[in-house]
Amino acid sequence: MNLRVAVTAIAGWLFADLLLAFAIVVLGTQDPPPRPVAQPSPPPRQALERGFVKVTLSVDPDDARAGRQGAVEALRRAIQAKPRLRGRKAGIVLTFGAQNNGGEAFARDVNHLLERADGTLFANVATRDFQLLGASGGEVMLNIYLFYKN
Repeated sequence: MNLRVAVTAIAGWLFADLLLAFAIVVLGTQDPPPRPVAQPSPPPRQALERGFVKVTLSVDPDDARAGRQGAVEALRRAIQAKPRLRGRKAGIVLTFGAQNNGGEAFARDVNHLLERADGTLFANVATRDFQLLGASGGEVMLNIYLFYKN
């Protein structure tokens, strides 16, 4: 009986050793995991300055709606009068318009003229239109948020 137990015990150890050898062979023949492909880094985000530049002016609502050059020139003069805006890039412009029958529509009309007034400052700028309360018709107030200088 001792011999029989010894043969059974040896057979179990032999089976375990063969299983271990088989596992090592299988793991050794596996392809290594693929290396992660380098993803292009996203473009750097630009940050806006905390404060804004306030520009106020009067524009004829009819000229703004029609996109006339007089409204564009009025915007250009008001912008050029602010030295802090020279050579800069705006990220967001909040435009407040005063008109008896729809200040938001008037502000939207003014926003459509911004890039014509200064294509560098207002290229691809985000705008919002608001009603300017307590002002007479034709008054416009721009709150211009600039990107930090590079």
